[in-house]
Amino acid sequence: MYTQCPHCQQVHALDAMKLRAGRGQMRCEHCGNAFDALARVVEDARELTMPMDADLDLFAPAVKVGATSGDDSIDPVADTSAAERAAADDEPPAFLLDHASAPLPHGGRWWMAVMAAALLLCSQLVLSQRAQLAEDPGLRPWLQRVCDWMRCDLPAFRAPKQIHVLTRDVQPHPSVPDALLISASFRNDAHWAQAWPVLELSLSDLDGRLVALRRFRPEEYLGQPPSADLLDAGQPVAIELELVDPGKQAIAYEFNFL
Repeated sequence: MYTQCPHCQQVHALDAMKLRAGRGQMRCEHCGNAFDALARVVEDARELTMPMDADLDLFAPAVKVGATSGDDSIDPVADTSAAERAAADDEPPAFLLDHASAPLPHGGRWWMAVMAAALLLCSQLVLSQRAQLAEDPGLRPWLQRVCDWMRCDLPAFRAPKQIHVLTRDVQPHPSVPDALLISASFRNDAHWAQAWPVLELSLSDLDGRLVALRRFRPEEYLGQPPSADLLDAGQPVAIELELVDPGKQAIAYEFNFL
């Protein structure tokens, strides 16, 4: 793009950065006249009237750019333009400023929706797997708090390996012939109350071969339904079982809890 000095008709090629720094004002390099460069902007320099070959000093102002005189004062137009050009050089382009300051549309709402969906997915996963997770001693307290908050039922804790036999004794039944009376006691050594276990009793011979095996539900080895739904932590239980005598080959017996 080109512009023309209205004073001396000199044609100038426009520099966008300098034009922006001077806010549309520029000074003619030939006659020193300051003028509005945007007033006569054209795309083709041939559209402008070329300068005449006359002596430009007849039309020059009293003070020219670069002229020497006894006055050492600074040209305010030139000084202002230089300062503005320096400030413009330090500033990033306007399009960068606009993009940097503009927030992403609905960015906060999008992240909130993602977090809500992730939380819902985790909750559904915990609920679907709570029976298996509830048997982990480390996760049990946290799951209990979550279920209390969500008002859901947490399956009873099950740790049959934490139930240990305290005493056991096998002898012929005192009043029933060909029968055995088995007395035993066990205790829940887990940190939490747990479901009543199924008791498995196995009898084997001298060579370790299984002779007889039977599983007893809680109401069978207790003689009645449990008075409480759960076996409390540290609670001991005494039981008596009556069995048909499997014969002399059964010399060893073992308790297991399922």
